[in-house]
Amino acid sequence: MTILFYTTFSDERIWKKEIKKKFKRNNIISVNDKKYFSKVKYAIVWNLPDNILKQLNNLKIIFSQGAGVDHILNLPSYKKTPIIRLKDPIMAERMTNYVLSQILNFQLNLSIYSKSQDKKIWIDDLESLTPLENRDLTIGILGTGFLGTYVGKFLKKINYKVIGFKKNKTSKKLGFPIYYNKNINKFIASSDIIIAILPSTKNTKNFINKSFLSKMKKKSLLINVGRGITVNDKDLIQHLRLNNSFYASLDVFSKEPLAKSSMFWAHSNVSITPHIASITVVKSAVNQIYERYKQYKKTGNIVSDVNIKDGY
Repeated sequence: MTILFYTTFSDERIWKKEIKKKFKRNNIISVNDKKYFSKVKYAIVWNLPDNILKQLNNLKIIFSQGAGVDHILNLPSYKKTPIIRLKDPIMAERMTNYVLSQILNFQLNLSIYSKSQDKKIWIDDLESLTPLENRDLTIGILGTGFLGTYVGKFLKKINYKVIGFKKNKTSKKLGFPIYYNKNINKFIASSDIIIAILPSTKNTKNFINKSFLSKMKKKSLLINVGRGITVNDKDLIQHLRLNNSFYASLDVFSKEPLAKSSMFWAHSNVSITPHIASITVVKSAVNQIYERYKQYKKTGNIVSDVNIKDGY
């Protein structure tokens, strides 16, 4: 069997090594091996060029190297081939650790103490800086898919109040209250901290805009670990200018790497990380891809992880 592997990840060599180790009996090819394109039934990809996808006429399954699938759905030549996205518990655990670190930084006023250390100032105003208890903070999960649900369940276990927002109603019990479209304003207003884990679709672009931000509590925190395009950068900068008690923790951006000219870099109420909240664990990811591959080989059936109509 022939499998096409293509990625723009910096650890391409490690991925290739693990894929070859797991898929021992398969021919793993690159985009340079055009003579084998007609034999390709499976592709493991991230940011595959459209001119390559166009040539894969016998493709049965596309395995995404991450949780996101917009890099596939946005290709003009994509023709409803089943997509299997990565749902790795280790990735979810890493994202949860990242999110918790940002919550605690806000909850315990750690950024204030960090700034005072730079200035060699001992702060003893304990009354105004006394941190809230977990049970007194409501965490809103904006986007309760695989990662959002994992994060929400963990935070609830350690006594935070957790609520979620989801576009479509579900019969699944997620373990915390869910708000839907008509109740978005109530969801926003109820949250002390909002964790955005939205996918990149035409409906989520600039979802967090001036109107959304104006409904958040004056002293609150926005954490974005989903996709950069879901936040309107200009609106967020303006909101930060007008609200000294508002904070943002940003791991994803509409354009990456973040431009040196971005105002986010210098803003004291903004924390920036370079898209590392949920770094893929290669061995674990390849194992998961291989298990889904084996399942298909055994049954001949596979259900796409993606609702093409909704775009995620």
